[in-house]
Amino acid sequence: MSAAKPVIFISYSHKDEPEHPRDGETAWLSFVRTYLQPAIKHGVFDLFVDRHLPGGADWDAETEAKIRACDIFILLVSAHSMASDIIVDKEIAIIRERQARGEPVHFYPLLLTPTPAAALDKVRDKNIRPRDAKPFSQFSPHDRMQHMTDAADEIAAIATGIGERKSAAATVVPPVRPTYVHISSLPETAYERLVGRDAELKRLDEAWLDSKTNIISLIAEGGAGKSALVNEWLTRMQADNYRGAEAVLGWSFYSQGTKERATSADGFLNWALERLSVVINTTSATAKGDAIAEALMHRRVLLVLDGVEPLQHGPDGQQGQLKDQGLRALLRRFAAASPAGAHGLIVLTSRLAVTDIAGRKDGAAPVIDVEKLSDEASTALLRDNSVWGTDKQLEQAARDFGGHPLALGLLASFLKETQTGDIRRRDHIRGLVIGTGNPGQDHAARVMESYEKEWLVGRPELLAIMRIIGLFDRPASTDCLKALRAEPAIIGLTDAIVALDENEWQRAIARLRDVRLIAPPDPIAPDSLDAHPLVREWFGERLEQQRRHSYRSGHRRLFEHLRDATQEGLYPTLEALTPLYQAITHGCRAGRHDEALKKIYRDRICRWRKNGELEYYSSRRLGANGSNLAAIFWFFEKPYKKPISTLGASRQSWILSQAAFGLRSQGRFSEALWAQRAAIEIGGPEWSRSAAVYTSDLSSLELILGNVKASVGIATLSVGSAIKSETPNRVIASLAAKGFTLLAAGRGNEAGIAFDDARRRQEVSQPERPLLHAIPGNRFCELLLSRADFDSAFRLTNEALDWDGLEPDLLVEALNTLNLARASLGSTFEKVSHQVGVSLPAGVRRIPEWFDKSVVGLRAAAQLDQIPRGLIGRAILGRCFGDWAGSTRDLEEVEDIARSGPMKLHLCDAALERARLALAKREGFAPLNGMFEALPPKSKVPEEIKRGSLHEEAMKQIAIAADYIEICGYQRRDGELAELQSVLRGERTFASLPIHV
Repeated sequence: MSAAKPVIFISYSHKDEPEHPRDGETAWLSFVRTYLQPAIKHGVFDLFVDRHLPGGADWDAETEAKIRACDIFILLVSAHSMASDIIVDKEIAIIRERQARGEPVHFYPLLLTPTPAAALDKVRDKNIRPRDAKPFSQFSPHDRMQHMTDAADEIAAIATGIGERKSAAATVVPPVRPTYVHISSLPETAYERLVGRDAELKRLDEAWLDSKTNIISLIAEGGAGKSALVNEWLTRMQADNYRGAEAVLGWSFYSQGTKERATSADGFLNWALERLSVVINTTSATAKGDAIAEALMHRRVLLVLDGVEPLQHGPDGQQGQLKDQGLRALLRRFAAASPAGAHGLIVLTSRLAVTDIAGRKDGAAPVIDVEKLSDEASTALLRDNSVWGTDKQLEQAARDFGGHPLALGLLASFLKETQTGDIRRRDHIRGLVIGTGNPGQDHAARVMESYEKEWLVGRPELLAIMRIIGLFDRPASTDCLKALRAEPAIIGLTDAIVALDENEWQRAIARLRDVRLIAPPDPIAPDSLDAHPLVREWFGERLEQQRRHSYRSGHRRLFEHLRDATQEGLYPTLEALTPLYQAITHGCRAGRHDEALKKIYRDRICRWRKNGELEYYSSRRLGANGSNLAAIFWFFEKPYKKPISTLGASRQSWILSQAAFGLRSQGRFSEALWAQRAAIEIGGPEWSRSAAVYTSDLSSLELILGNVKASVGIATLSVGSAIKSETPNRVIASLAAKGFTLLAAGRGNEAGIAFDDARRRQEVSQPERPLLHAIPGNRFCELLLSRADFDSAFRLTNEALDWDGLEPDLLVEALNTLNLARASLGSTFEKVSHQVGVSLPAGVRRIPEWFDKSVVGLRAAAQLDQIPRGLIGRAILGRCFGDWAGSTRDLEEVEDIARSGPMKLHLCDAALERARLALAKREGFAPLNGMFEALPPKSKVPEEIKRGSLHEEAMKQIAIAADYIEICGYQRRDGELAELQSVLRGERTFASLPIHV
């Protein structure tokens, strides 16, 4: 043990650690040590229990010496331990004696099981964990793990403080140890010694010290050793107390497969916010990404993101671009952060460079291409792993396997196991298949083929384990493994392992770890199993090719287990729904697409309302559009164009429409448009009931992309379909959608007619709710606001709030808040823009709050096309009270979001507002300045040279807007354009213009 590290002594009763636990019985010492192990691994402290004593040692003398020397005394409290004379009268007594003398020893009791009050009185003066002295045994397994995790973190923090105090007398004060280190999510790698990566390690060191570097990307093909490189660097950082890091966090996406799949970063974002203690009241992935980036800008945090490629577009799309908006927001925001000595660093690994931050690769976001190993390094790797031969023979082998670290590591293990390590015997392995497009992957595959043919063939239990690992696209959890190992055996898959007892099972696992087919154990979940994604995928594909029935049966077993074992509850979180998303993957791979779609995705993730309509719970309540899109992936033969043929026409149509919604939420509007059109073309027996909804959604997509004329035509068809369906709420929604598109086309009178029809139908359909509300109500408000009828818009929204609250919807709530803000701003501007000393009516001071709340809410709704509406509204407010910088930031974000579509109407609106902002700055016009608390003082009229540049900026933006209006047919903005052009011509002042909110 290192004298510099704090030492922990665990006092426990052997009766609480049975050698062969029965079902339902817990080995408590092992349980506690599992959660302390990560901190031990990362050098936070050393641990002592009596099992560490050498054979023949005097127990009493040795144990007493350890207790008198330890820094932290952990007592595992139970009826057994508190009845032990040795523990109570000797061990606890020694600690009490040391504390009475003022020695800095920390007494930390953990309550395992119900214990009599008389026994607890002996430790009640200490802070017993779990809190409120509720024993671990009385918590559910999940809560028990969480409470032990919290305790382990607290113990690590205590140990860190002790270690710092112990080292205070040193001549050279070491760097401060991080407050916490959470890197257990990173994959374990089997390398005993990393070779050939000195240059990359140096670049990582430099990045950590460079205040101008925010993100550094390590790019290489799968199996090239990116994770091993990062792990080695972290090990070196740990040896140096992480060189001043406040916190070290690590997350791996590699567990989600090697092929391009739709996935999301939802789980990571929630985890990172929790670890960084960032509280944000939203479900918006974009807002979460921004919040994490903001934290990294001001804190010395090291964040490692391993294996980002599942969240990137592959070669058939925008290659390298991120599909997940939350991660995209995090990386873009942090990459753009200004240099600062105290900011953090993101280390990112992927097979593809992230194109979203490619513009900063020569500055804040450099990219390192991790090359294949040199012949010298490859030779060293082989020798390190007991392969023998001449240097020339080893170098030739390195070239034969492309300097690919994973392939060379597997080759070394294979030769050691089957050919006594003789490099000459690699002729047992087939040659490389030329033209695969991924030679590194084939290098690894051909070694695995030889493993299967020459080593695993005589070890059926080991082959079975590798095959069941191939069923997963993530680490195989303990409960899923238990389900697969259960009787009856799955013919052709688990025959060889169902009869294995626990000792035999563990020996088999250890054997596979010895040869590197299975990854080292995860300290947090030691009974879970994982392998490198390339290994996992290869065995899965072989099983599917060779034993398709067994492959499907294995997935069916996992599907049924996750389906039946998951208890998501009435109002589940995203974490609670995660097993259901996983169940969909296995269900579809088992060929049970219809059941996975209906019973899992529709019934338990989307969920039904009492009125028989789908609630779309996961998207509307949780904003989990990324997770939904990842689930929907499995219902397609070609994502997101050709659904699985075994689904009926109506279900194919519905899943295409669901895909369109998910793609739309991620800003992938062209793909969404294709999917929505396909949904309409397929139709099906239930088409008449869905036609109005699908065509209305298609009209909305056309409008987002700036195809106003097409949008109007499709909206008109939607009304006809809705009337045929004889469903009043669909008719009302379609009429409101039509009115909204007509308004965009500048046909305000016709829009009014459509909305009047919708309002009459609303009064008849729901006399108790006679006003338009929800999305139709918000669209009608748009017409009122365009007419500057601000008071009516405010009244309508205010009266609809209670109705909309009966069926919570993130988007509706955010739009209602936005319309309250816009209507109030418009009304206030009209009253004060040309008057002096006008006092604001009660409630108007909430306008800034409403705008901020609406932006947060629109982010939470996770529909990317809606967020610019809130940002533009807030930019208008900023212009009116003189916050030029705030307005500029909001408009820049609008443009950043809208370019992804491109959302041409939002780009047009942003250009118009940029022109207004330039003219307002030119004239120093901020009529609402000083009327809100804590707002910036009014800016002065700029000097003449500055006025000239602002005039040019206004001209430029007006020209951009004019082009969009003409191209898109966006005649709604004709009047606003004409007003601004008249200001440029000097025919009127900017201050004389009406407000457009």
